[in-house]
Amino acid sequence: PESCIIPQMTSMKIRFLRVFAPLLCAGCISSAPEEPRNWLIGPARVAESAAAEPKWESARISRIDVCAPYDDRRLAVLRPDGSVAFDPFNAFAAAPSALLKEAAFETLSRSGYAKASVGARSAAAASRSIEITVTRLALDCRAEGRRDASVSLSAALVSGRDLVSFARAEASAPTDGGDFTAAYSEAFCRALSDALGRL
Repeated sequence: PESCIIPQMTSMKIRFLRVFAPLLCAGCISSAPEEPRNWLIGPARVAESAAAEPKWESARISRIDVCAPYDDRRLAVLRPDGSVAFDPFNAFAAAPSALLKEAAFETLSRSGYAKASVGARSAAAASRSIEITVTRLALDCRAEGRRDASVSLSAALVSGRDLVSFARAEASAPTDGGDFTAAYSEAFCRALSDALGRL
């Protein structure tokens, strides 16, 4: 009879909820995604290559632009087929353009190319300004068996509103040890140091 079927169905639903509700609430059915590791880009010792004679009285890093798609916190990965992927397990701790400011200032200061390095936010006047455009900031996996932090950039030396000189440079550093902070810092500072030397 129908009166017997309905209580049985209700009883089955109750048993189902008793078994599976705690699992659903505890997140046992699907685990939470792993949080990405956050990396920095900072001053690197490779930048300490002082010039014999300073080229400028004073200089400031006036701006740093990072071109798309490398202006993302996620690490861009260059693949052998020409495509770009984004590493779900590794990211920069902040926007790349923000992280590069200290590294760029310290690289300029240690280079010896300017008698005085002026901070970007300083009210002091500088005889030269340097504008940096990063055109590649990626984990280069295009060569088999290699994973290198790769940086390509250009630097423009400006006096007032006049372009004095322009230079390009690139550098890479292996990430074999798993320390992305050290690898990206080395690659960026080496590339910038080379560009400053050509200005």
